[in-house]
Amino acid sequence: MKRFLPIIILLLAAATARAEDRPEYRAYWVDTFRTPFATKVDVERIVDAASESNANALFVQVRRRGDAWYLDAAEPLAEAMDGTFDPLRALLDAAHARGIEVHAFVIVGAIFHGDPKKDPLPRDTRHVFLQHFWDANAKRPYRGARQWGTKTSKGRYQFASDWYVDLGHPDAAAYTADVLLHLVRAYDIDGIHLDRVRYPESTRGDVGYNDTSVARFRARYGRLPRAKDPLWNDWRREQVTSFVRRVALGAKAIRPSITISAALIAWGSGPAASHGFTNTDSYRVAFQDWESWLREGILDLASPMLYKREHAPVERKQFDDWLQFVITTAHANGRAAVPGIGAYLNSIEGTLRQSRRAREANADGILFFAMGDTKPWSILANSTNNAVRQNPYALPVAGVFTPKRPNEEFFAALRTSTATDGRTPFETIEHPLFAATTPPPRRPESLTGAVMGSADGDGTLISIESLATHETRTTHTDGSGFFGMLGLAPGEYRVVAAGKSATVIVNAGRVSEAF
Repeated sequence: MKRFLPIIILLLAAATARAEDRPEYRAYWVDTFRTPFATKVDVERIVDAASESNANALFVQVRRRGDAWYLDAAEPLAEAMDGTFDPLRALLDAAHARGIEVHAFVIVGAIFHGDPKKDPLPRDTRHVFLQHFWDANAKRPYRGARQWGTKTSKGRYQFASDWYVDLGHPDAAAYTADVLLHLVRAYDIDGIHLDRVRYPESTRGDVGYNDTSVARFRARYGRLPRAKDPLWNDWRREQVTSFVRRVALGAKAIRPSITISAALIAWGSGPAASHGFTNTDSYRVAFQDWESWLREGILDLASPMLYKREHAPVERKQFDDWLQFVITTAHANGRAAVPGIGAYLNSIEGTLRQSRRAREANADGILFFAMGDTKPWSILANSTNNAVRQNPYALPVAGVFTPKRPNEEFFAALRTSTATDGRTPFETIEHPLFAATTPPPRRPESLTGAVMGSADGDGTLISIESLATHETRTTHTDGSGFFGMLGLAPGEYRVVAAGKSATVIVNAGRVSEAF
């Protein structure tokens, strides 16, 4: 038996190495609240930071609050930009040269932060907040159909200082979709990543009462919304889902290879502890039904924000609950599961533990929040780790205080399991988490296609009939007449809407257009 031990050890080591080197996402969220992204130096630092930790994807925030961190934009430029240098174009060139994907991370919901009576307003009068939220001359919110903001039943527009677009207003949803699709046309991005694509959470569901959305609800159901109204809850979820579907289909019609992903809500207890996804805050409070997005195939990649402290036992259980749910749900529907890990809440040791559990559970990668300040040895604004008063995972002595470390320490821990001095251990495990580079996984080729189009009316019935099997599926238009359907077998279809019909050819992996 002794003579076989070296062979067994080598086989086990090879299996471990293969698991660690298999294609997976090794990614960072790069939020431009903390990470400078306006100059050539900023771009170089971001790409260098990714390379230093063997990352292969960057989810870079290019729409923060109704602004653009790129020159070819349908919205005003971010005020930090000089109007001559295009950071997104430069990032794409630099990252792609090193085999690193770039996903455009865009905030959908939040448009303005602060009190417009006291805080600085956007400088550009074309900004959507000044056009459709706040009347700067009258110093009050716009009224009537011009108002695109969501509000409480009592008329309050601010949610923890943020003003949110209400996707139940057709013009607001169409404008936002057009902004994002312009970005997809203009730049060779690998993905579009939707953040805050939901209703705000601070009112525990008392939200969504934009006058236009309420009027649409009343026109469809013959009554006004009521408190704890299941139909009103479904309505708000429908508005968010319709928007995600519209962006996903529109983006894939432009570039079939693009990856559609979203930063998904995973507040509090997970689906197992909550006795089902429909009992979670994502479904009940944020009206973000991302389980159905995976079933329908709207998303290619799911990134729930598992922002949990590994050193807090309750949060550790929540992390594992949500982790298992996203992997099971995504894989059952042929989608990728890339959990978002809140590195900013954890010690480096805690983040390494969560990352390994994600890999062991068969996740398709890891997305860290966040890269933070990329200036060398910056600590105050870095988001890769946090101080922990009594770190149960500290080495060589558990339970001691571990301070916040510079990003460089985090990068070194991913590559080598030790700090930059090469001696201080973060783990005793033999194989570092990201010891070698690996490409992101390739998305499986789709066996089905999709149809999208536009018809007159809000909620107009659309039927899509296969001319080969005569199977008919139905859907409805959104508030501006858009409709779409995924999961169609290749072939010829008849699309009928409000008395008009069209014949379309559906091809696998493609979006066909009708009307």
